[in-house]
Amino acid sequence: MSGNGKSQFEFRIEIIVEHDDGIYHAYCPAFKGLHTCGDTEGEAIQNAKIAAIAYLRSLIKHGDPIPIGIIARTDKTGRVRGKPYPRHRVESLVFDPAC
Repeated sequence: MSGNGKSQFEFRIEIIVEHDDGIYHAYCPAFKGLHTCGDTEGEAIQNAKIAAIAYLRSLIKHGDPIPIGIIARTDKTGRVRGKPYPRHRVESLVFDPAC
């Protein structure tokens, strides 16, 4: 629980970012249909994190299972090891499940 007495969840999700004709496209393979974009890589990642939180809240609200699987092999800094394709990021999401 957080300091305010509300429960919080933490998930680590994989976000893939691709540069596409002047914008950045980001998506989460674990979440079917979750695609976002941004003018910068950072904006695309932030938009994907916001969309992933909304996706997870919806799953929780409706009692649907949360996808579980291998996210990515990472080193101590959280960077993906090996040959990322095209740009893999592993991001932490901490949020209150209530809308």
